[in-house]
Amino acid sequence: MRHLVHRIVRCTAATIAGRKPATLMNISNDNGGLLDAWDRNRADIFSRSEIDYYELKRTDKNAIVLFFNQNLLDELLRNKSVNKFLSECEYESDSIDYVLDMLRRRYATVGCPPEIGVFLGIPLKDVKGFMGLNSLRHTKYGMWRIYGDPVLSEKRMNEYRCARNMIRGRLISGEDPVEIIRGNEFGFLNKPKFIHEDYLRT
Repeated sequence: MRHLVHRIVRCTAATIAGRKPATLMNISNDNGGLLDAWDRNRADIFSRSEIDYYELKRTDKNAIVLFFNQNLLDELLRNKSVNKFLSECEYESDSIDYVLDMLRRRYATVGCPPEIGVFLGIPLKDVKGFMGLNSLRHTKYGMWRIYGDPVLSEKRMNEYRCARNMIRGRLISGEDPVEIIRGNEFGFLNKPKFIHEDYLRT
């Protein structure tokens, strides 16, 4: 279990730290039996945590899991720009349950749906640029493909790197990774506000 929890914490650091609404992770038995450990321990790991999870795809060999902060994801889905974008992608509701179910169904039919980027903290302009829904030109590569002015996108990437380094430091210091997932010091009310007007600029 310990190896699994370390992997989850490292992968989802920016979500644990409140800097992005959700993180996608592939959990497989190819990596030391992580899928079996996931099935045995997931409920216990995330008890008393503001981080939740949802399996978007499942096979005998792996699970594609979306880890998300329910408060941040709900705030994102209530934003007018995001709501309009998802309507253009044929989403009919902004409820978390509906959106997660839509993502799961699209994963089953077309693979990873491109609109998932907005839930993963990628600026809306870059998600729409990748999908060909705006006129911005592809300008740079990074954690994702950047469209238009790279300043905002690179700022967001740096925030994610800082969150990852902070969480990594806590792991190196010997802190229990389960307690990092459950920790109150990253409580939602103490986090920098996620939704910024420039982040949602299209």
